[in-house]
Amino acid sequence: MLLKYKYKLKPHKSQGVIIANWLELARKQYNYRLTQRLNWFESTRTPVNACPLNVSVVPVDRIYHAYPRI
Repeated sequence: MLLKYKYKLKPHKSQGVIIANWLELARKQYNYRLTQRLNWFESTRTPVNACPLNVSVVPVDRIYHAYPRI
């Protein structure tokens, strides 16, 4: 049986100001990093989760050098 709890924050005014400041800082950091990522994408025009195959080809002998050949 799964239980689910829901908590509600009731901060004081000073705590609300601090939380609002933290959220603002997090929003600015997220937007800054997103801008960096988009600028990099525009400058390279390659997908973020892919790379050219000729760069990522690794000789199998180098990886499995300790295993005998069957």
